[in-house]
Amino acid sequence: MCDWEEFLFTCNHSALRLKSFCHFARNDPLHQCYGVKVLRNSWQQGVLCDKCAADRQAAMVKASAASQRAVR
Repeated sequence: MCDWEEFLFTCNHSALRLKSFCHFARNDPLHQCYGVKVLRNSWQQGVLCDKCAADRQAAMVKASAASQRAVR
């Protein structure tokens, strides 16, 4: 049973990260684990995930460019 951590973002997305391999996965050449995933920690991040932050930034740039064109 490998240990996992979960990161919870304000956009309601989440990400999982492997914290540690179980005994069987550590000794397997391909690190394959056929056991249950154990969620050890859940961390509230208080920010948007990378994808949502990039989407928001792109939307702001697009809106800014559109407003500059409207002024000219």
